[in-house]
Amino acid sequence: MNICFAAADRIFKPVSDMNPEFAGGYVKDAGSESTTTLFAVRNSTAAFQLLIRADEDYILTVDDKPYFSQHGQKPQLRLGAVCDLPVKMNIVDMNIAEDGRCYGDALLSSPSVEIAAGQTRSVYVEIEAKKDAAPGIHDFSVGLYLHRMLEPETKIGALEGSIEVSPYILHDVRENKFHLDLWQHPSNLARKAETPLWSDAHFAVIDRYLKSLGELGQKAVTIVASDAPWSGQGCGGSDSQANMYEYGIISAKKKADGRLECDYTAMQRYIDIAAKYGIDREISVYGLCNVWSQAENGFVKPAEDYPDGLRIRYLDEKDGCYKYMDCAADIEGYIVGLEQYFVRTGQIDRVRLAADEPGDIELYRRILTRLHEIAPAFKFKAAINHSEFIGEFGEEVYDFAPFISGMTKEYKALKGYQATMPGKRFLYYICCGPQFPNNFITSPLVESDYMPVLASAAGFDGMLRWSYNIWPDHPREDSRYSFWRTGDTHIVYPQPDGSPLLTLRWKEFRRGIELYEMLEELKAKDPAAAGEAYAMVMKTTDIEAVGRAEKPEDMYESDINAYINMERFIAGKLI
Repeated sequence: MNICFAAADRIFKPVSDMNPEFAGGYVKDAGSESTTTLFAVRNSTAAFQLLIRADEDYILTVDDKPYFSQHGQKPQLRLGAVCDLPVKMNIVDMNIAEDGRCYGDALLSSPSVEIAAGQTRSVYVEIEAKKDAAPGIHDFSVGLYLHRMLEPETKIGALEGSIEVSPYILHDVRENKFHLDLWQHPSNLARKAETPLWSDAHFAVIDRYLKSLGELGQKAVTIVASDAPWSGQGCGGSDSQANMYEYGIISAKKKADGRLECDYTAMQRYIDIAAKYGIDREISVYGLCNVWSQAENGFVKPAEDYPDGLRIRYLDEKDGCYKYMDCAADIEGYIVGLEQYFVRTGQIDRVRLAADEPGDIELYRRILTRLHEIAPAFKFKAAINHSEFIGEFGEEVYDFAPFISGMTKEYKALKGYQATMPGKRFLYYICCGPQFPNNFITSPLVESDYMPVLASAAGFDGMLRWSYNIWPDHPREDSRYSFWRTGDTHIVYPQPDGSPLLTLRWKEFRRGIELYEMLEELKAKDPAAAGEAYAMVMKTTDIEAVGRAEKPEDMYESDINAYINMERFIAGKLI
């Protein structure tokens, strides 16, 4: 059996038709060795990828447990890491993208995978530098051990390397300034885990996903307060390959005497679980402002006397039937009741009634006016993809999240708002676009490093993205759906045990957020040095010019060493 292996940077994007030579020429035949050098600040990690190709079908294993194939007596290749720092290895799974090629994305929790002959696969190797890790150089090695069935293993090669650990200690993720707002879709979790909505089993799954979000640095809780506020994101046709409907987390019923009674237990349980993982800076409420319509699939406006198309389901105790509120009085009673609940429980200052991409200025103004009249304690937030809304609603919307192109185009106006309205929060967002920078499955992973750096350079508080965990029918096999780029709908994948499967994109985005944190600390200490740091990875620090970039190389450095050198530079300045 002939085996080739190669070291690759952590941002290497495995592709189905790649050759190991793409890893920078570090291809080594079995029996030889290669080296790699890493850098990490304390309370963080360093990583690289190990690429492997064999000329026979084989079993790839990254732990010490036995594995026998049900498809014959295949040889088994085991990877074993040795280091005085903790090491974790994950086999990278491949997923088909819109161009028909398969790209590496998910970090498999399964330690053993059967690999076809001639296929190049990647293993993500991550080394942890804990807070108390000794600064200095730490050596490591990853050995390759081969055997077949009951034969003894033979060591056939190794990758040797070292990691430089900086004395600088990064603060805990709970203390991040970066305001990360990835929308959660809890109804989709129930579907994939096959649990009843808002049941104990569903909340056990929710807990696992919120934990992973907390580890990434999430700061906002997503509360869906009415049914299908996005009208299912285009699903609903007979040939739909996804169920993307979200359902309200608040249960309502109308008593026999006409009084409206709402149960906020499930909502508060969700908020409390999020807080357990440090997700407690904002409560974003969707479904009460700028609800999307889709008449062709039955999503029309239930109440003609209310400006928005809210779908609020309730139990009518008079006849025992479930209905949707079809008059303004009931809808307003529901909204006021929620406002008063947040006031009564001392949470109102963290609550934002959120609108997703309002497109009609006059309609949005009527909706805001009505909400201001009936529930004045609420503050508003909007993800805006029409730059003209920035000027129209600069004073009325408390938290702004313009699409990245609007952010760059209206940058001066936004900075003006920041100067005169210091209490407001300013983010930028990405979704179905732009082509770059983004974190699609096909996007260069380095863009996940660049985007938080861009937020820091712009003086913004963080980033928003519409989806963390909403998937088409079979996302692990094929995550293509409708017109969306693959990966746009999710950053993690579902597993049978109800826990999220992390991805290369998740890992690199976290690193980008860590760079933001270090840059913000450096800006406060030494603004001139921060300017030097930005220039190490940004082709231009003129934010308006960023929006005019015609190709990625006009916007950012694509070599990961630029980002590592920036991290090393910042750490040195902060020690």
